[in-house]
Amino acid sequence: MSQSIQKEAFTVNGKVEAVLISNTFGTHISTSVRHIDVLIREGIRGDSHAGRRLADAREKELLGLGLPKRIEIANFREFSAVSIEEMEQIAKAMDIPEIPQGILGENLVISGIPSLTLLPPGTLLFFKKQATIKPAILIVSGENLPCIAPGMAIQDRYPDKAGLASLFVKSAMNKRGVVGSVYCSGVIDVGDTVIAKIPQQRIYDPNQ
Repeated sequence: MSQSIQKEAFTVNGKVEAVLISNTFGTHISTSVRHIDVLIREGIRGDSHAGRRLADAREKELLGLGLPKRIEIANFREFSAVSIEEMEQIAKAMDIPEIPQGILGENLVISGIPSLTLLPPGTLLFFKKQATIKPAILIVSGENLPCIAPGMAIQDRYPDKAGLASLFVKSAMNKRGVVGSVYCSGVIDVGDTVIAKIPQQRIYDPNQ
């Protein structure tokens, strides 16, 4: 059995255009703030996704094995990040003026990182103010798959255009952004440079 190396590790730079906090779980609406405090083993201070995570209907793999709902699991959704460029692509595909900021429950709005949603698990996000690297570090756990709930929120913003809720799910596939957890505590500000360190990528194939 072997693993074939696809690409060596590299970095891509972008910019933090906005930081937000979601105060009420399940609303998929975030409020813009000047900075966010990120804490290891906790998440974003004051955010509805911070703290303990209990298994629910989203954990189909666990439930399929017979494990019960409400057992505590690792919180790999301590933050959510979206790309300005990808949001523009989604809006164009949906034929609406824009995806309103905060409507997806995001915590970070980032520009300048191509195909942000396709960042592989294990990607580290560093943040820099001018020439100084901050201690705040996030780690990507995976793609944030689009679902109907934020699509319904978009539909509420554009009531005269029917079918947007289901259209969002289709249009946002592979463009919805990423989720992950806090790797190192610190503070992230609007205007920070974000440095995505993409790890060496391998394709697992037990037949090779």
